[in-house]
Amino acid sequence: MHRTGSSRTAGGALVLALLSGVSGPQAYAAAGDDDRERRSAEVLRELVPSPDGPGCAAAVGRRGAVVWEAGKGRADLATGRAITPKTVFDMASNSKQFTADAVLLLAARHRLSLDDPLSDYLDDPPAWARDITVGDLMRHTSGIPDYQDLLEAKGIGLSDPAGQREAIAAIRASRPADLPGKRFSYSNSNYVLLAHVVEKVTGQSFPAFLQQEFFAPLQLRMALSPAVDVPGKAKSYDEKDGSFTPESSPWKQYGDGSVQTTPGEMVRWADNYRTGRVGGPELLTGVTRDAVDVGDVLRGRGIEEGRYGAGMLLLPDNSLVHRGDWEQFHSTFKVAPDRNTAVTVVCNADAPDHFRAANRLLDIWSR
Repeated sequence: MHRTGSSRTAGGALVLALLSGVSGPQAYAAAGDDDRERRSAEVLRELVPSPDGPGCAAAVGRRGAVVWEAGKGRADLATGRAITPKTVFDMASNSKQFTADAVLLLAARHRLSLDDPLSDYLDDPPAWARDITVGDLMRHTSGIPDYQDLLEAKGIGLSDPAGQREAIAAIRASRPADLPGKRFSYSNSNYVLLAHVVEKVTGQSFPAFLQQEFFAPLQLRMALSPAVDVPGKAKSYDEKDGSFTPESSPWKQYGDGSVQTTPGEMVRWADNYRTGRVGGPELLTGVTRDAVDVGDVLRGRGIEEGRYGAGMLLLPDNSLVHRGDWEQFHSTFKVAPDRNTAVTVVCNADAPDHFRAANRLLDIWSR
């Protein structure tokens, strides 16, 4: 699951304030968890063998408290800045859950319905938008092609400037590849459009809505910002023949990605899937209601089967999981079947085993 990628609505000063503020209450591991800490550190050592190249950070949360977190490797090779638990990463497609939950929140307030046609929220909509619902967008059953492919077909590559406006224009000029509601087909276009829907309904910028409704009430040090220069953020590196080159794109879409935060804040957020503190019972049930079978399309990413609901994949054991890939940021977010434990692993270069590492950490701390 990847994130291929007014646009940059959160300025540097605002992002700095959101990411450097005091987070909510945290409780760290008790003395009896020494063995779990040791085993967790070993998982990270195996994932990042060398401390001198790009690396990864990981965190485990239990019922909203961070019980273990660590980082290894370099956030910035030029300066030697180390990856620590406070290092900020782009969570890529792990941002989609916030977009879906924003829609569920508005649906619970009767501001919109998941059965509303997309055409209700587009000016001068194409004819096909009448047949696609908000729910189709959320579950990736719209059939709309991915905007990255659409932009690249127009000659706009990842090194060219492009934002929300360009992505939506390309989507509007396209046609769905499948009949809506018939088949799961993962497309970042769906979540760019959902962010647009939220903005049309609320009259607010999408980053401001998430801050007001989710990040601030839960005291989360998070920001939705496509900005490359977020304070404290790791740089992303592409590896070729053993050497690392910084990789970044000026694309500024959101809704499908662009939440900037640490693994520790992600596992604190995960407790909302247990408590429903924001969104209540409607959000908790809405996350998995009407989830659609994804078939084997994610098998190459380590997921054999599952059902996609509201920005999250529901696995057969009732755990929730999502992956994110943008530039060379790669993340896995997973919540245990009982919703008591959560884990996030994120890296700033390709790390093929990060999904497996997340599973191992969840197993260590769920027992």
